[in-house]
Amino acid sequence: MYSANNTCGGRSLHFWKKQVKRSNEVETFIQQDDLFKERMECIYEGGLRYAWAMEYDNKNAKALYKVKVEPANVQNVIVVGAGISGLVIAYELAQIGHNVTILELQNRVGGRIKTFYHGFADGQHSDGGAMRLPPNHFLTHHYCEHFGIEMRRFQNYQPNAYMYLYGHKIKMGDFQERNGYYSDKFWKGWDETCRPVKKKLKIKGILDYFEQTITPVMRELGHDPTEEDWTRWVDKWSKLSTEDFLRSETYARPDKLKLQPWPGIAIDGYKVSSYSPNISGSLVDTLRDILGGWWRDKLQTPKDGMSALPNAFLHKNAHGWNLDVELRNKVVYGFKVQSITKEPKLNVSGTNVITGKAVKYQCDAVFVTVPLNILRQIDIPFLCKEKRQAIAGVTYDTGTKIMLQCKERFWQKDVGKGGFSKTSDLIGQLHYPDDDKSDIPDYERGILMVYSWAQDALALGSQSHEEAIATAVSEISKIHPEMKDWFEVGKVQAWYSDPAAQGGYAALKPYEYLQHLQSLWKSEHPLYLAGEAISWSNAWIQGALFSGLSQAFAFQCRMEGVKECQPWKC
Repeated sequence: MYSANNTCGGRSLHFWKKQVKRSNEVETFIQQDDLFKERMECIYEGGLRYAWAMEYDNKNAKALYKVKVEPANVQNVIVVGAGISGLVIAYELAQIGHNVTILELQNRVGGRIKTFYHGFADGQHSDGGAMRLPPNHFLTHHYCEHFGIEMRRFQNYQPNAYMYLYGHKIKMGDFQERNGYYSDKFWKGWDETCRPVKKKLKIKGILDYFEQTITPVMRELGHDPTEEDWTRWVDKWSKLSTEDFLRSETYARPDKLKLQPWPGIAIDGYKVSSYSPNISGSLVDTLRDILGGWWRDKLQTPKDGMSALPNAFLHKNAHGWNLDVELRNKVVYGFKVQSITKEPKLNVSGTNVITGKAVKYQCDAVFVTVPLNILRQIDIPFLCKEKRQAIAGVTYDTGTKIMLQCKERFWQKDVGKGGFSKTSDLIGQLHYPDDDKSDIPDYERGILMVYSWAQDALALGSQSHEEAIATAVSEISKIHPEMKDWFEVGKVQAWYSDPAAQGGYAALKPYEYLQHLQSLWKSEHPLYLAGEAISWSNAWIQGALFSGLSQAFAFQCRMEGVKECQPWKC
C-alpha cells in the first residue's frame, strides 16, 4: 500500500494548502530522485543499453539508442514479485532483449496497488492501496502516459469537510483559518515554549508552530541541492525522529529564537490536527514529503483505478520501442518462492500455493522486489550478514482502508466532493470521492473510504471484516448521521494481515537510512533487491519505480563490462 505511502489526507494541512516559501521566493519543490532524472529519461526513452552508454560517455551511445543486446549476451532473468517495481524491471529488461520470468504469489499483479473492481454496484471501484500521484513523480507519470492511461484530478483538500475532535464537529476551512483558537481550545498550553516569539514569527496555532520549527532544517538543503548536499543533510537529520526533534532542547535555530522543546500537549495536538498518529519515524521521512510537495492539491489518479497502471505492463504497447514485449505470458501466478541458491548455478525454487508442486528455475540473475517482511522468509544462503540485518531492521508501518458503498451521495449536500474529513476517533480519516468539478449527482451511488494509519489501522485491521465495516459505519455516523440510512456494502483492506504484503509501507525509524538502506541498495550480482522500501520515495509508486529501474540499470552496466556499478549513493 503506497501512501501511499501512502500512503492520509496529508500530514500537515497547513503545508499542503499553501506553498512553503524560502527566503522571498516561491518554493520550488525538491526531491532527491531528481538527481537521477536524466538517467531515468535515458532508460525509458532509449533503453538500458543507451542509458549505460550515456552515463559512461560511450562514443557509440547514439548507436545504442533503442538497441537490444546481441543474441549471445541475452540473459535469463527471474523477477520475484509482480508489484510495480518487479513489472518495470521485467519490462525494461525485456525491451532490450533479455528473457524474463516473473514469479508472483497472488493471482494478480500490482502488489500494494490494488483496485477493488468487484463487490460494488453500478461499475464503481475503489483503491485499497495506492490512490494518488504527486505532479513531480515523473516516473509514475511517464509510465501512465506511456501506456495511455486516462487521468483525473485527485482532490486532496476540501474546506467544507470536517475536523471531528473529541465530539466537536468543525469545518476544515474554519479549523485552519482559526487554528490558534482551536489550538487553545483543545490543547491549552501548546505554546508554552514559543510564547515569547509567537508574535515575531506570526505563530497563530499548532500548524504555524510546526512550520516555523522545521523550516530552518529544510532551508539547510538550499534551492538546488547537489548529491553531496543531500548526503550531508540525510546523514545529519535521519538520526532523529520527528518527535525527537520537536522535543529537542539542543537544536539552535540560526536566528537563535527558541521554539523547542515542544510541550507534550503540543505534540498531541499536532498528531491529531494533522493526522500523524505515528511521528516516531525518521525526521527525514517527514521532511521529504514536505520538500517534495507530495501532498499539495495538484494530485492525479487514473480514471479507472490505480490498478490500470500495473495491468498495462502486461500487454503489448504500441508506444514502446520494442513492440514484441508482452509480459502477460511471462508471469507465473500462485507461486511461492522459498529459496534462492547459486551453487553450482543460480536457482530460484518454490511451490505452487495450491497444489504444492515444487519447481526450480535456473537463471543468470534474480531481482527480488517483494516487501522486506516477505523477503525475510526466503532462504538465501549466500546473503551476507550485513544485508540480513538490514532486511530485518527496516520498519514497516501499516494502513487499513474500509470502502463503503452508499445508495446515495448524501455527503455532497454537506461537504461537497473530494478531500478528507479527519477525526480524533478510531477511523482517522474519511475520504470523499471525486472533486469539485465533477458532475456526479447526489442521487447516484458512491463509495466513502476510511483510511487509517498506525495504531488505528492495527485496531481496525485486527477486527473481522464485518466488525471493521460496522465500526466504520458507526464512527462515520457521528460526522454524517445519514450514513446508517444509506450504507449498503463494504470492503476492507488491512495491509498487515495481507499474506502477500505483511505490512503497508516502509516507515524508517532513526538511523535506518544509515544502518540499513545503504546496505540494501548495494547490488551484488547475481542478486538485486528493489522495491519502495529501498528508495528515497518510500511509500510511493515513484519509489518502487525508481528502485526497480536503478537496479536494472546496475545489472545492465555489469553486462556491458562495468565491474563496480552501484545504482545510486545515499
